[in-house]
Amino acid sequence: MPSIAKIIWTVGFLIGTTTHSFDIALGGWLPYDFRPMPFNVYWTSLVFLDPLAALLIWLRERWGVVLGVVIMASNVMVNGYTAFIAGYDEFYFSFALQSAFAAFVFFAASEHWRGSRTQSEAS
Repeated sequence: MPSIAKIIWTVGFLIGTTTHSFDIALGGWLPYDFRPMPFNVYWTSLVFLDPLAALLIWLRERWGVVLGVVIMASNVMVNGYTAFIAGYDEFYFSFALQSAFAAFVFFAASEHWRGSRTQSEAS
């Protein structure tokens, strides 16, 4: 993966880390009590998983790609459900930003796997 893509990846996941860290700082551990406990645990866990994805993309790229895709796929599903099914319209703006970042992550991941496949075929 090109360095610029890794930088964008890192910045995106660190923005998520910062957001969830602020929520915990302001609301205490498991601050998302407006949603059921599994949502609360999921969002709180991102304070650990997001920086891990940012770190792994540099140290163990393949693992970072997998973790990043899993985080963004689940995040878009959970936040989309919260915004559009559960009716929390205050999620719309952040959902739009997350969706754009998820599209980048999915594209970067597909390019990563395409490049890995091409390298293994050339060997």
